[in-house]
Amino acid sequence: MKKIGQITAIVLFLAMLYGIPVSFLIQKDIAFSENENRYLADKPLLSLENMLSGKFMEGTERYIDDQFPQRDFWVSLKSDFLRLTGRKEINGVYLAGDGYLIEKWLESEFDEKRLTENIEALNRFAQRHPEQTIAVMLVPTAGMILKEKLPENAPMFHQQLAYDLVNRKLGGVSYIDLNPLFAAHSTEALYYRADHHWTTYGAFLAYSAWCAANGCSADLDSFESETVTDEFQGSLYSKVLGSYCVVDKIELYRQGEEDAYDVAYNFGKMRSHTVYASERLLQKDKYQVFLNGNHPEVTIRTSQTNGRHLLIIKDSFANAFVPFLLKDYETIHLIDLRYYNGSIDDYMLENDINECLILYNIKNFCEDKNILDIAS
Repeated sequence: MKKIGQITAIVLFLAMLYGIPVSFLIQKDIAFSENENRYLADKPLLSLENMLSGKFMEGTERYIDDQFPQRDFWVSLKSDFLRLTGRKEINGVYLAGDGYLIEKWLESEFDEKRLTENIEALNRFAQRHPEQTIAVMLVPTAGMILKEKLPENAPMFHQQLAYDLVNRKLGGVSYIDLNPLFAAHSTEALYYRADHHWTTYGAFLAYSAWCAANGCSADLDSFESETVTDEFQGSLYSKVLGSYCVVDKIELYRQGEEDAYDVAYNFGKMRSHTVYASERLLQKDKYQVFLNGNHPEVTIRTSQTNGRHLLIIKDSFANAFVPFLLKDYETIHLIDLRYYNGSIDDYMLENDINECLILYNIKNFCEDKNILDIAS
């Protein structure tokens, strides 16, 4: 038996020693990693200039790392091993209680100056549009609402400091504070366990807060939920890639029969008659079922004729929120400042905007440099 074991070890060693280089030669390079949602490195260009500058060696290292045979398998194996050794954080993600993966946000990563500048930009925006109803909704992260699920003594930025700054400095707008509502429902499924976004139920709670701020009410019983997938492993799973990671379900909430409405993406370059993109459920990032992912500009025209025209300046959290608004507005416009280069003021004038909502995850709002664009 001992001899058989030794032979087996030798065979495995030789297989790895020669198999991996051979695999590099015969396997086709992978252009895009759905798990990591990014393009992988190509073979570096061999040239004298690149050799002398060191770019060739740097590119070779990136190429080998990205195109390593069965890369996802080895990353998953490493993740499983680290967890078995007691590791509670992998690639900036905490392995939290009840199967939750929670993104780490350290105090050293919080830029108070950037947040202050973004708040001041919103104030200047509101001052330029005194005739508009302008509201701000900043979604707390799972690390704030589900802090009791974090590993013991796990460092995490105290987000209330950011909210306190918003409360002190934000003026001229209606501020919708979701923290008390979310804290009261913290035992419910407000966030996906393997993705950083809120669930559809979390988005509904935000909609109920929006309705309360606008003098109306939202009744969960008036919506019918439909599970469209139970195989969702999102952005945080992509950072961890452990076999122990849980799988989430995605639900859509519908309020009776949907009225006819038109969705125009990027000034009409693509059109649809639904805010849901079911084809995205066949891809890795299934959260893109909401509004077909992120786009510079989206216009939704509903069957309502109430003269209400809403502009949402947003990040991806708004995508799951918008479907709740379809019976409330004649038109709903969305602008993602990360991809939009036009004038917000001109856009509002051209589309008769009379209400505006700034909807961001608090971490994104603290970090996004593009928010300064609405001040000019």
